[in-house]
Amino acid sequence: MAWSHRNTFVDGYIYLHVVQNILAGHGPVFNQGQRVEAFTSPLWTFVVSAAGFLTPFPLEWLAVVLGILLTLAGTSIAILGSSRLVHRASPGSFLLPIGAVVFVAIPPIWSLSSTGLETGLTFFWLGTCLMLLVRWADGPYRPMTRYGLVILGLGPLVRPELAIDSLVLVGVLLCVDWSTQSWRDRLRVIGWAVAVPIAYQIFRMGYYGVLVSNVATAKEATDPRVGRGIQYFADFVGPYWMFIPAAALFLGAYYPLALVFRRTLKDNRELWALLALPTAGALNAVYVIVMGGDYVHGRLLVAPFFAACAPIAVIPMARRYVIALLVLPWALICSLSLRSADDGPWNSSPFTSVNLSGQIAEIDWGLRGSDHNWYQGPGTYVNFGGVPAQTQHLSLASTSDGHSFVLATSWIGTASFELGTNVRILDLLGLADPLTAHLALSKRGEFAGHEKPLPVPWIAALLSPDGSSAQQLAALQHERPTGFTPLIPSVSGRQLQIETAWARAALTCPAIHDLEYSTSRPLTFGSFISNVYHSFARTEIRIPPQPETAYHRFCGPGIPPQVRQIVNGPA
Repeated sequence: MAWSHRNTFVDGYIYLHVVQNILAGHGPVFNQGQRVEAFTSPLWTFVVSAAGFLTPFPLEWLAVVLGILLTLAGTSIAILGSSRLVHRASPGSFLLPIGAVVFVAIPPIWSLSSTGLETGLTFFWLGTCLMLLVRWADGPYRPMTRYGLVILGLGPLVRPELAIDSLVLVGVLLCVDWSTQSWRDRLRVIGWAVAVPIAYQIFRMGYYGVLVSNVATAKEATDPRVGRGIQYFADFVGPYWMFIPAAALFLGAYYPLALVFRRTLKDNRELWALLALPTAGALNAVYVIVMGGDYVHGRLLVAPFFAACAPIAVIPMARRYVIALLVLPWALICSLSLRSADDGPWNSSPFTSVNLSGQIAEIDWGLRGSDHNWYQGPGTYVNFGGVPAQTQHLSLASTSDGHSFVLATSWIGTASFELGTNVRILDLLGLADPLTAHLALSKRGEFAGHEKPLPVPWIAALLSPDGSSAQQLAALQHERPTGFTPLIPSVSGRQLQIETAWARAALTCPAIHDLEYSTSRPLTFGSFISNVYHSFARTEIRIPPQPETAYHRFCGPGIPPQVRQIVNGPA
């Protein structure tokens, strides 16, 4: 089913464009010469880059196939780990893959297994964590190996919120063995678990100059949106009648297994191996709900769902587990008929299919695509809606940044991948642009994660030369796509000239200038250390969307000369 629903989600091409830059020797960046962390999963970026370096296959195919293979591998490892665990509760019994059936029965798993995103890697990591816990539970005094600890600690490099899972899993090891460990043993556990994440964090601070990914800043990943999150959760559990497998697995799998392990083991290692992953998954789901979820159906909840199914991927065929068999008719109904409005690539425009000939369907952004009449040679182009035919060529543009081809767009995934590494992409939604990502939000929008469309005065300040007339700037007054709430009221004519001048002046303020342009400076040992030191302040910066307010916030009172010149000049 994963193969029949293979697809590449639009955000998957963001990863692929970063991989393009890595393979071209430009580093883990989105734009050549600009160090911005425009991806969420460092580990997935590394995996696809390694596959691209070692094999001759197209990157889009590698991402799709790797996602499916890792999903299958993660499910298989979970089945093996669960088999080893439940055989201790019921030795020699015949096993039924009940939890695994629940996991594979819901349609979002089929389409999200590929997408070019890190979902398959998430399943693989969670399945591996279960196997490590089961091995650790073999004996009352068996310590986790250093390699196992390193793997358990990789959660934040798979996805940021999986740091919760790593924290819970490592915490279980410490709590269960606390009475038998010395402080040296405890520090060993913590040290090996956090070694790789801390090493990457130091790299992030020195290379990118901030504490978190630019994507996390753009999406304001610490700003609660509980109401939206509850809707997101309901949209995942409601269409598939999830209350049925939840009740059946709790009463017919988790509860009887927990009773057996509680009676037979004094230190409860088997019990913790059974409950650690679903506990971590539950806390992960709570975080996702509090933060407002995502705009892709089920994407952030399939990891907690896998964590809940993995320890009881198989159950013994015995009387006390008979209630769990209720999931079999549910799974048949769910897989055949239950659907959400947006649970697959066949009816959701952000998805594009990958066909057997190796071509990517519905992608016409590139110069090789069938719809590229917008391209009129090197220059600067603006596209607000994602449709190639709407792309505008700006004769007023300046290309002094060294790029002969600049594209400002809110549809950066497919555009960046198709156009390659020699074009500079200005992300109008901020995932790959530090200025846009650090704009301040006065209220949360409806389109989760994409709530900071860069206002036109800032676009004009970044792309147009000084002295551009109102008629020239009018080319930027393009219809915005639906779903994006503007951060400031739209202006035109002379008022747009004035606000553009305020934006130009604000870009010269030391804090804003450092945020936008420090990532383009040559990286030396000294600048690396400086970035580490200043990463705390840079991460906290939030820029008012109104250019005049931003200028006064970061430069102080007064009217800059470029604004006074326009205000006092001829109409």
